Amino acid sequence: MKIRSKQLGNLIWGLSLLLFFSFTAGVWHQSAWITQFDHYFGSRIRGLANPELTVFFVHFTKIGNLIPLITFVAGACLALLILRKNKASLFLLINTALLAIPVNTFVKELVNRPRPQFTHLVAVHSSSFPSGHSMSTMMIFGSLIIITNQLLKNNLEKLMLNTLFIVMIILIGISRIYVGVHFASDVAGGWSLGFCLLYMSEFVFNKFGGGLS
Repeated sequence: MKIRSKQLGNLIWGLSLLLFFSFTAGVWHQSAWITQFDHYFGSRIRGLANPELTVFFVHFTKIGNLIPLITFVAGACLALLILRKNKASLFLLINTALLAIPVNTFVKELVNRPRPQFTHLVAVHSSSFPSGHSMSTMMIFGSLIIITNQLLKNNLEKLMLNTLFIVMIILIGISRIYVGVHFASDVAGGWSLGFCLLYMSEFVFNKFGGGLS
């Protein structure tokens, strides 16, 4: 079972890496399929717009802003340290401070994609690809999924927390398209790159650090 799980993980990692490079190349060369992809998903998400949903997403998307995320990660790391889960705390900290933020900044500067021309419902100050909110929440909440699965024994608790974390990842990504500051390909690129880095980080911790417990 462990071998099959590892093979599945490797397959998903490979597909995520392929997706990231495909989206990066498509954005870089301004490919027609990227335009079609962005229009298809963007129009459907923004087509859901209504006053109540707008208020929700304008506030919800701010969860992925730098200060709220850093505050959340600091609190989570402190809680793990109090519980004497030092490796898990270090895992979350590294994935946030040394991987998610610097790598996203580097790729944004490299690709330098302009923001969408839609009305921006929230303020933004950097280039568009890949979405920093999507990538950061993938790595942060993805880290918490890994930590939850390795440290908790109760299957119901695992299911409830994993569901919450997955919903957070998805909704933050959707919110970036809804509020007009990202193309759908930015979000997909952020998710795929975040997953790739997360999987490699977990591999290194399990291989050389003895896991997170």
